[in-house]
Amino acid sequence: MATRTNWVDNKNIADKIFLRKEAIKNLKNVKVLDLFAGHNVLWNNIKTDRYYGIDLEKGKGKNLEADSKKIFDSLDLSQFNVIDVDSFGIDYGLYKKILESKNLKKPMVVFFTLITNVMIGLNKSGIELYNLQNLYPKAQGMFNEKGKVYFYNLLANHDIKKVIFYEHIDHFAKHYGYFMIE
Repeated sequence: MATRTNWVDNKNIADKIFLRKEAIKNLKNVKVLDLFAGHNVLWNNIKTDRYYGIDLEKGKGKNLEADSKKIFDSLDLSQFNVIDVDSFGIDYGLYKKILESKNLKKPMVVFFTLITNVMIGLNKSGIELYNLQNLYPKAQGMFNEKGKVYFYNLLANHDIKKVIFYEHIDHFAKHYGYFMIE
């Protein structure tokens, strides 16, 4: 059985790196928490003062081998001013924890990758967050297509006013971007 760590979006790497450089260019110090670090490709060629990568899969890069979602609550977010959530799918629960964290260093730059289409299901945290437990099994495709809308609503509900992203469409609709928590 394949695990989520085998699903990687290796397209648009140059654009993702450019986006990161643009977002951090005015930060005095760059201290990155990379929650789905993989082979560290996105941050290898960007100057940082601190880089802490986490990935579930062993031997991918210079990372703590762990499930970011399981250890997230034990992380001291005040040690970072950049959180990179370049994951497959949309983990609404993880974003909600970031948005509601009491120990964030502000301003905080949060990078996201949203990959959706009618076939990519909402994860359990999204279904629970939007109270779709009864409806989702009956009309999954309808809800799956709205994954990005749910994400942007989550940001709006937490008073995030500005989101920078670009869209790439192939078999999937992809948004690569960032927002600031101030």
